[in-house]
Amino acid sequence: MPLVTAQTPYDYRINSYSLHFEVLDENMVKETIEVELTANTSLSQYVFYSDYPVENPDAIVSINGKTIIANVSTNVITGNINAVYVNFPELGKGDMAKIRITFYTSGVLQDTDGKKQFAYYIKFSQPVGYFYVRLYVPRGYAVLTPIIPSPNKLESRENSLILEWSRENLRGNEEFYFIVGFSNPIKKGFDLRILFVLVFLAFIGGFYAGMLYRERRKGKPEILKSDEERVIELLKNGPMLQSELVKRLNVSKAKVSILLREMEEKGFIERIKEGRSYLVRLKE
Repeated sequence: MPLVTAQTPYDYRINSYSLHFEVLDENMVKETIEVELTANTSLSQYVFYSDYPVENPDAIVSINGKTIIANVSTNVITGNINAVYVNFPELGKGDMAKIRITFYTSGVLQDTDGKKQFAYYIKFSQPVGYFYVRLYVPRGYAVLTPIIPSPNKLESRENSLILEWSRENLRGNEEFYFIVGFSNPIKKGFDLRILFVLVFLAFIGGFYAGMLYRERRKGKPEILKSDEERVIELLKNGPMLQSELVKRLNVSKAKVSILLREMEEKGFIERIKEGRSYLVRLKE
């Protein structure tokens, strides 16, 4: 019997994904995520996952031009994976939504050789039309090399230094590493001449430091998405046939096959051939 897959592998299309980081002090960052999406099917929830602490999250959602304050909840999924659930009135296929999530975290700041380092990793599981990152470093901190990747824009204002990165037409599974080192607070403001030298040096040191950070990230968990979370919850009760997962998830065979292959590549599960199907279980 022919298999007709009318369902898209993705519940929505990501038109743009923006990240705004504001360094408040040497221990805390305010993070804002702005996502513009178009629903491919009925949609009433957006889930953001992180492998670092999330404090006091809130969200605003604009649906077809109408803005509402969304219902937000959090949960620890497994290990140190945190989920932020944003619930809103149901979208129909083709509806557009702009979602703005704001929270506070200390998880993107690290101590390295007595200095602070902003370090952030993101991997997209699906295509993204436009990706933008902005980092605000407050007045009184000196930015150090390397800056990875080299920013598209670097601007010094009265009260802050602003670094910006942007990319267009990302493919699924593209990943990005952002590293910006800075010293403890100093009395003097930023010197633009020094900043331009830092950017030049970032080109030289960026590749090498990026490889070091990539190795450091290998042992950390991937960011989960909602369907992956549902699979993990089901498998916590024991191994399950892939055909049974199709029924329990209520999605197409093709989508489940893609999902499980990605989870297996990330090291979350393993599949064992059993007859005409696979036995799926959590990887120990």
